[in-house]
Amino acid sequence: MTKRPWFLGILVVTFLSLILWNIPIEKRKYGLTQSNLATDYTGLLPERIERVVDAENRSDLQRIIKEANEEGYKISLAGLQHSQGGHTYYKDGVVLDMRSMDKILEIDEENKTVRVEAGASWEDVQEAITPFGLALKVTQSQSIFTIGGSLSVNAHGRDIRFGPMAGTVEEMTLLTPTGEIITVKRDDPEEWMKYVFGGYGLFGIILDVKLELTDNDVYTIRTEELKTEQYEDYFQKLMDDDKTAMHYARVSVAPETFLEEMYAINYDYTGETDKDTPLKNEQGIRISKLALDIGRKGGKLEDLFWESQRHYIGSIDGKTITRNNVMRSESTFMEYTTPGRVEVLQEFFVPVDSYEEYLKDLKELLSSNDSGDDFKVHNITVRYAAKDDVTSLNYASEDMLGLVILIQHGLQEEEIKGAKKIIQNWTDLTLEHGGTYYLPYYRYQSKEQFKESYPDWEEFQEEKLQRDPNEVFQNLFYDYYLKEGNAS
Repeated sequence: MTKRPWFLGILVVTFLSLILWNIPIEKRKYGLTQSNLATDYTGLLPERIERVVDAENRSDLQRIIKEANEEGYKISLAGLQHSQGGHTYYKDGVVLDMRSMDKILEIDEENKTVRVEAGASWEDVQEAITPFGLALKVTQSQSIFTIGGSLSVNAHGRDIRFGPMAGTVEEMTLLTPTGEIITVKRDDPEEWMKYVFGGYGLFGIILDVKLELTDNDVYTIRTEELKTEQYEDYFQKLMDDDKTAMHYARVSVAPETFLEEMYAINYDYTGETDKDTPLKNEQGIRISKLALDIGRKGGKLEDLFWESQRHYIGSIDGKTITRNNVMRSESTFMEYTTPGRVEVLQEFFVPVDSYEEYLKDLKELLSSNDSGDDFKVHNITVRYAAKDDVTSLNYASEDMLGLVILIQHGLQEEEIKGAKKIIQNWTDLTLEHGGTYYLPYYRYQSKEQFKESYPDWEEFQEEKLQRDPNEVFQNLFYDYYLKEGNAS
């Protein structure tokens, strides 16, 4: 065998291929069960509901809303249900599944707009507009979510030039809580957009929206390694230099370089646009999952995972990619279905000029080596969130950096309590630095922390009761943090 190294090489490649091929690609099970028990992506807040209704057309939806006002039952709205705090269902309520309302209604190539129903996914929109050389202005880095869902949670993305997602909506058709169908524009004196976007489905049903588009630019990927104390200056220079369209960064959570090293991924204009490059599909799922599963163990294996990411980031430096393909990151490899454990997201926002001190203080709060801990931090991604002047419950009253955190912990009562304590301490630290946290995730934060993070909550509550006097639209998030009598 030593005389035939090619044969040994074939055996090694075959062996590794078999290992990779047999890595299971799980799908987390959530939604509606046969016993009418509803959950969302984490499964942490199961609740029995009355039924799920597929949204067939506007007339049926209007009839259901009017019936709910007359008969007193409660309505929740669901798309892909990737929010994680009970935002898409309510005890004994009716869930409207919006995914069947997924039509692309109009593409205006000259004015660079698209009108689309709220149940369509961003992928549906990309498939429709790419042949015209057009691209989305703002969306998440993944294209799997619905338009209505993303707007309802006031999502943001990697673009650093166009501001918040809500700011790209020119017009929407809304079914109000009292059963009226109205057209809402930006200059609407009743300010429906202010409460519907980032309103978590509590102010009616988004039926369709007219979105601003931009060119499907071609970018050169530019990656750089840096220390966390360098990032504030680095990012400011990036913003001042208009050659970069999109950007995000990762922070090390590996023990050897914990919160000390970062790498930045930038997408620089080439001056070219594209109509011909196909939309990319998910690639390398099993290899990515193997690397992530190694990192999930913590300790030295987390160091190994960080090193593998470093090599990957270095390998894409200098490559080109279209704007639409930047907004199609892989997601399947992140699925996690280990019994007795859960992976959740949290996102904390801090002012840009507070980032360095915030990371220093965070280093004192968290364990650098969590291999023996129940509470594990797997990944921190940094994204820019521009000041939001559009929505009521906004997380960016000034320009912010958002730290998207992937966390794992156990499902025993004490393990959940332990995770809640750490995250509440983390939230307190964020508030001390003038920051806030993102609301679409599991409700680890206290009601007091919610009120401090979102000082306009009372105005939001008052508008809810005024516009939805029978409180037809409800969910577990509203019931816990905002409903009168429960919010105290």
